[in-house]
Amino acid sequence: MRFLFILFVIAAKFKKSSQTDENFKKFLMGHECRIVIKTRDGKRGKRFIFENGSFSTDTVLDEYDAAMVWPDAAVAFRAMKRGEEGIQEEVKNHRVYIEGKLHAFTWFGAAMNYVL
Repeated sequence: MRFLFILFVIAAKFKKSSQTDENFKKFLMGHECRIVIKTRDGKRGKRFIFENGSFSTDTVLDEYDAAMVWPDAAVAFRAMKRGEEGIQEEVKNHRVYIEGKLHAFTWFGAAMNYVL
């Protein structure tokens, strides 16, 4: 539940920024990708959709350009609440991995830094 709450907060920040921040709107222009953050079993997660300069989310977890896949929701929550440092530590420990196009996920990381 806490993992889904973090994803909800991230989505809310993207939504607000995409509607109110002119600089973020410009950042979104020309970038179209679908990023998923999910658990390995595919039962929990969220898809972040950037297209036509707008942002939306849904729970389709098997269609994406890039995905961050966590072993379970507890590990994801602990790492994500620590921010970039926590995520990097889990990457080093091979507890989280990226599927799909790495450049799409790199762009998503820049977008996250922009709104957080």
